[in-house]
Amino acid sequence: MCTVSWCLQQDRMQILFNRDERKSRVVAVWPEHYQQAGVEAIMPIDPEGEGSWLAANDRGMVFCLLNDYVSTYQPTEAIRRSRGHLLRTLAHSPEWQELDVILQPESLLCYAPFRLLVFVGLQEPLLWHWDGQTLRQQCAPHSPLSSSSRWPMLIPELRARYWQRMMAVEPSAENQLLLHQQAKPLHASMGIAMQRQQVQTVSITRLQLKPDSICMEYWDGHPTMHQATPDRSLELKLLPRLEQAEDRFDSQLDVRGLMQRFSPAVSHRLRRWQWSLLRWLLAEKPLNQGLQWLNQQPAERFCDIAIQRLGLQPRVVACRWPASASRPVFVCNHPTGGIDGLVLISLLQKRYPDLKVIANEVLMEVHQLTDRIVPVSVFGNARASLPVVQTAFASDAPLLIFPAGRTARVEPNVGLDDGPWAKLAVTLARREQRSMTVLHLQSRNSRWFYLLARLRRRFGITSNLEMLLLVREMLKPATKQPTLYVDVPMHPVELTALADTDRQRISWLKHRCYQLPRVYQEEPDDTVKPSCSRRAN
Repeated sequence: MCTVSWCLQQDRMQILFNRDERKSRVVAVWPEHYQQAGVEAIMPIDPEGEGSWLAANDRGMVFCLLNDYVSTYQPTEAIRRSRGHLLRTLAHSPEWQELDVILQPESLLCYAPFRLLVFVGLQEPLLWHWDGQTLRQQCAPHSPLSSSSRWPMLIPELRARYWQRMMAVEPSAENQLLLHQQAKPLHASMGIAMQRQQVQTVSITRLQLKPDSICMEYWDGHPTMHQATPDRSLELKLLPRLEQAEDRFDSQLDVRGLMQRFSPAVSHRLRRWQWSLLRWLLAEKPLNQGLQWLNQQPAERFCDIAIQRLGLQPRVVACRWPASASRPVFVCNHPTGGIDGLVLISLLQKRYPDLKVIANEVLMEVHQLTDRIVPVSVFGNARASLPVVQTAFASDAPLLIFPAGRTARVEPNVGLDDGPWAKLAVTLARREQRSMTVLHLQSRNSRWFYLLARLRRRFGITSNLEMLLLVREMLKPATKQPTLYVDVPMHPVELTALADTDRQRISWLKHRCYQLPRVYQEEPDDTVKPSCSRRAN
């Protein structure tokens, strides 16, 4: 029975965690430094379970664990382990790959249901939800999250709505702490600072994440007993990280300027009323209003906050992620346009901080993404961009590419399809001995987008008129819960063995991409391979 909230304040992320427990439970050990497997972490310890509910390590990662009282699964006594042990193990994992091995359904059967938040730097967290049967992943959930053994569906929702309403009025670090000390909403029995006959809030922990350190402050006991200064304060120095981009931006969409720059011949022929229509179609004003707000956010939070403001709740289905040392190349279908990039960057940059995206050069106008984009000329000579792309493949940075280069359309007798994939990704990945991982994003645009595409083709119009709607499709997504499926990583030798030519290889990869949702729905066969393995087909 706990509540965790997070909020960015200037150059730091503040995380607050109220731990609710039985009054008779042994008092927790105050936070200390712990060293294991070459990883230093700070956390309080529960003497009964010998685990923790909140931890931070010197990799800049923070782990928060909440019980799930909605799910009914309970492991048998013979295999049962404390959920706090899981968090303690995760906090001392030096690499993401170790976390992935631990966070597998077959490894979690010994734990009662839980929700796990993982923060990386100043970004919004990743959420894992284990209900005893399925492990679900979500990207960039909204603050706060709460759990309650009494009315487990109602009380967390009341707390969340109250917190969000009060923080909207006064979005400050002081107000966030005050909310965690209050017996609201309505009554102490359901308040954020909770108190009932046998259970109550037994501690508050505050974490402040800075670019080079994490500070943990701990107040023991119910908030009515707390002093202004914490009972324990610790600081953890972080390992050196990549340099962060500037956090002040002036990104905006200038339709006329872009047309004059990338398509001067067309822009000279447009009349005044046509410019007005084009600005309306491309939603210049509402997009700039959103960008004006996002310009106040650090670059590493741009995609996270954009996803939240668009009301998206991306889900992730993955068996295994490639190691950074394998210099991975991620290839993905392109179902909706701009949302695809937002979702994938938001997810991948947490695991791969130096991620680069091979994309349309127009995206360089979004200054928060400038350091991520490897620009490809779409309106000019595409071959002129080849040296830049080759340099990106020769580097060690993980790469994301949409090989189709166009947004998917509904095709007769096929369904949603983004057309032929370019073989360049395979050619350069094989040349540079990079691993390759296929992704499939399950999402779609509105029916009006596909209707316009169908009418255009029926009347023989070659210009992609429906592309003018892509900004509006992004601002009002037709799919609020897109699902990303992650395939098993493919080593260079395996990529080469797929077929005789690169064109055949990229065709196989596209076929595999569109298979992934069905592959993950198959029942695993323990005697052969998990259902996510390519050998399961």
